[in-house]
Amino acid sequence: MDKIFNDIEILTITYKSDHIIEKCLSNIDDKFKITVVENSNNTDFKKKIEQRKNTRCLLTNYNLGFGAAFNIGAKKINSKYILHLNPDVFINDEIIFKLYEMAETKKNLGILSAVESDNETKISNHNNNIEEVNYVRGFLMFINNNNCKITNYFDEKFFLYLEEIDLCIRIRKLKFIICKTPDILIHHMGGKSHNPEYSNKIELQRNWHYMWSLFYFNKKHYGYLYAYQKTIMKFFSALVKMGLFYFFNKKKYEIYKHRFLGLYNSFKNNKSSFRILKN
Repeated sequence: MDKIFNDIEILTITYKSDHIIEKCLSNIDDKFKITVVENSNNTDFKKKIEQRKNTRCLLTNYNLGFGAAFNIGAKKINSKYILHLNPDVFINDEIIFKLYEMAETKKNLGILSAVESDNETKISNHNNNIEEVNYVRGFLMFINNNNCKITNYFDEKFFLYLEEIDLCIRIRKLKFIICKTPDILIHHMGGKSHNPEYSNKIELQRNWHYMWSLFYFNKKHYGYLYAYQKTIMKFFSALVKMGLFYFFNKKKYEIYKHRFLGLYNSFKNNKSSFRILKN
């Protein structure tokens, strides 16, 4: 039984997540090792989270984005599996044990994930169904660290969005498989990992980076021409909507302005350096 506690380390990336991280971790046995990477220099957060047994918190001192922060944590982990959870995911020991049991049946596993649910975490049946898929979303990833370490994990040019699909593509090229089980539902609140008081600012940041990542992802995997074809209408749509909303809806104007600027900077090969919140 103790083998599972040596084989798995839990990794979560936080940013302005003080309000929800305790709920995320509350149903996890404290025999599991947990690494929290906080995308800031919040020493109070670090002190509080490290009061939990077997938990360490690494501070990046600056908002590096999801992928770069994940990589910092992953480099500190030597266990066979890394279980990545978003801070707004709610899980329990039964689910972790089940994911481990399933993962152990697939020696060529890259990543195993589950079904995203708005309101519940449960095992819907015990048939151990596993489907091979092209990619999974990053809210929960049960990663075979032994197989995937060679990838160096995430491309740090992405700040946010599409980095998990990029990783899955690279893992599959190495002949490891990406899997999903329909038998496990995971409660994921979605977009709630940050404190609600920062919602408007983070919404602008997300729009900027989604558009930047969309162009960069397609350029990386399919070439410049395809990336332009995929995004040029979104570019002009954002420009037109900026003009429309400028006079009567400043909130929507700001959203479309940031979508426009995200694509504009990606077109120019500028880095994904935009931060509306610095720390």
